[in-house]
Amino acid sequence: MGTATATAAARPQTQRAEAARRVAWPGAAALGLLCVVYVLLAALPAYGDSGIVLGSPRESWPGWVVGPLSFAGVGGHALVGPLFYAGLWLALLLYVVVLVRVGDLPARTVLWTIAGLHVLFLLAPPLLSRDVFSYIAYARLGAGHSLNPYTHAPVAIPGDSVFPYSGSVGAVSVYGPLFTLLTYPLSSLSLAGALWTLKALVAACSLGIVALVWKGARLLGRDPVPAVAFVGLNPVVLVHVVGGAHNEALVVLLTVLGIVVWVGGRRSEAGGTALAAVGAGIKASAGLVVPFLIVGSRERWRQCLAAAVVVLVAVAAIGFAVFGTHALDALSFLNSNQARSSRWSFPYKTAQLLGLVLPGGRVEYRTAARVLWGVAFACVFLWLLWRTWRGEHPVRAAGWATFAILVASAWLVPWYALWLLPLAALAGDRALMAASVALCGWLLVIAVPL
Repeated sequence: MGTATATAAARPQTQRAEAARRVAWPGAAALGLLCVVYVLLAALPAYGDSGIVLGSPRESWPGWVVGPLSFAGVGGHALVGPLFYAGLWLALLLYVVVLVRVGDLPARTVLWTIAGLHVLFLLAPPLLSRDVFSYIAYARLGAGHSLNPYTHAPVAIPGDSVFPYSGSVGAVSVYGPLFTLLTYPLSSLSLAGALWTLKALVAACSLGIVALVWKGARLLGRDPVPAVAFVGLNPVVLVHVVGGAHNEALVVLLTVLGIVVWVGGRRSEAGGTALAAVGAGIKASAGLVVPFLIVGSRERWRQCLAAAVVVLVAVAAIGFAVFGTHALDALSFLNSNQARSSRWSFPYKTAQLLGLVLPGGRVEYRTAARVLWGVAFACVFLWLLWRTWRGEHPVRAAGWATFAILVASAWLVPWYALWLLPLAALAGDRALMAASVALCGWLLVIAVPL
């Protein structure tokens, strides 16, 4: 638990660690090679038919989708997808080398590199997902066509210019009401304006997460350079979150802000818990951290619980007032996403394995696998809450709980890794960090066209 005394004692240690850093060639070489790979990953897809920009109709990709890196893009070749995929794996390996040799790098070098790479992937086209266009479609449904995005899908507006670009055109919104309302002003912009506004917002939020991880690491008495490198140089963060412009960046920004405020001292615990709870108004997954902050507050747990309840009730009231009862479905962990299955989720792989060794096929075991993993997560979650009450640091416990829910989720996509990475960085738990990197490797196989 963060206190003013612990913070004051920890700061000189972290400042001395930062000041002692000098450039050494192994770390610098690995970081340089990583940057070269990232430049290629951002530039290769910037072409009309690269097959990696999924957010546009392949027969007519306009220049405003491809973006300012189009001069360097490569398309129309069967090897573009495999080369991109190989580049992701190379980036992950170099990222691990950089983390191992991060002591070779001055803080300024790491921070400026993270900032530059965020700008690079901000300028890249929307990568490997159509979700950013779905955000715009739901905004136009509500603000432009007076339709409820929680009862109507983009298929209801086939004449709108965003329709050909949207993914899941038959699905209603699964995003919280706060995010939906936040996107409504985008409906007044052109499609290009809305796209690049969202890309800029996501890049800014991701950099905000990095800044908060730096602040949180120092408050916890840890060297902030490895912590920010762990988050800001990660290929899933840069390629999928920033490149794909996913709203996870906004969700996690609020969560990490709440954690940093909570760590700042006893008097700020309720405020930090409330800030973390606001993220649940965007995605229900953000609420997973809140119980750990409440239980970890010990003497002030009642105030923290009250603050979280007030925020969640306010979010539910706003959603109900503007969108009706259907908006509340998006605030549930069991929203419509969990009715779907990712082929690389662990429940799906479990069902597939059971279908191979037992009578029947994977479809017969899909529900059983979900239940099995769900029960396992519930047990881990309760055990971690108990550990937190017994003195485990809530950030570490919340990190392991987040890892557990990602493993147990039937719907698993790469950008969900951002829920976990800042928690692992702040916890300073080597096992959790290693598990996070391994999970990122597992996630690399998803959403890459081969």
